[in-house]
Amino acid sequence: MHSAVGEKQGRLTSKWEVSQLAARSGRLLHTVLGIALLFVVGVNVVNASGRYLFGFSMTGTDELMVYTLIWVVMAGAILSLAKRDHISVNLLPSYAKGRAKHLLHVVHDAAAVFACAYVTYASDLFVGKISRLGTKSMGLGVPMSVPHTALLIGFAGLTLVGAFMLVRDIGALLRNDPHREPAA
Repeated sequence: MHSAVGEKQGRLTSKWEVSQLAARSGRLLHTVLGIALLFVVGVNVVNASGRYLFGFSMTGTDELMVYTLIWVVMAGAILSLAKRDHISVNLLPSYAKGRAKHLLHVVHDAAAVFACAYVTYASDLFVGKISRLGTKSMGLGVPMSVPHTALLIGFAGLTLVGAFMLVRDIGALLRNDPHREPAA
């Protein structure tokens, strides 16, 4: 037999566990992205050293660095949106309180979902077209659908995160919850 108090505690524990899992996943992804950036720097140093000190250059390193950075930027954008840590003009929200601040977040979330969903759709169409053409990169011979898929996955992730935040912020607006910034 479950009591109302027990069910409420179970839901709180579950929400806490989901929050902790999301925080750990975010930290892990930040670490992976940092390692990827260090990899790009290392490739650049080796390539520049080889070119200027030893007279040789590795084919495709520029492509490898650019493609890696595209994936890093898209994954980082998803993390930034989820933490509301992205670049934004926050003059109005910094002065807003209570419901007004929640309403501004709802408007922001709705705009992000709409824009990102549209770009996801357009990216899907483009990846489909470029895949059918079979275009490959000049240096590495990588199918050009690979770097373009980073945009598709990135904007799809931004759409999903934005939709989650929209639902969360609409609920907070309707409940008139006290405003809390996401945990850093």
